[in-house]
Amino acid sequence: MRAFIPLVAAAAVTFTPAWSYVPAPLRATLAHESGGTLYLPARTPLFYRYRSSAAVRSGILTVVFRDRVRIRAGVWKWTNKTLAWQVRPLATSADCRAWGNAQKTLQMGRNKVYWSPNQAWRCVTDKHGKRHVLAAIDSSGRLPDTALGEVAASGLDVAGR
Repeated sequence: MRAFIPLVAAAAVTFTPAWSYVPAPLRATLAHESGGTLYLPARTPLFYRYRSSAAVRSGILTVVFRDRVRIRAGVWKWTNKTLAWQVRPLATSADCRAWGNAQKTLQMGRNKVYWSPNQAWRCVTDKHGKRHVLAAIDSSGRLPDTALGEVAASGLDVAGR
């Protein structure tokens, strides 16, 4: 048991939240444009990173995470595979499951995540009482339901970080 504890501590240290790849000044701007809340994912599929093009348009936050491949030690190449993170307003009376025509319901930790081809989402209520849909949308169509579900489930308010 004693040998296991350092391994857990080492694993916890190496985790870098996906939202931290979005520069802090940009996060502050996006939080302001989103009305004081900023939901971003803590996890993305392996090697997906933020590169550019985060914006709030018509009340919808969109942040694109792009896949990259390693060419050799220290050299990476960006690919065309992207994962769009979106946060959309949702009416108080709206059914979250119906938002994207759910075909599956996944239980990811303490979060209920809905899935239909190429997207996964969940609904949250922010500190101001407004409801939102947190959606992970795969442009390549290659990510499985659990990968998208993990991204949607990991979304949290990082406005104060």
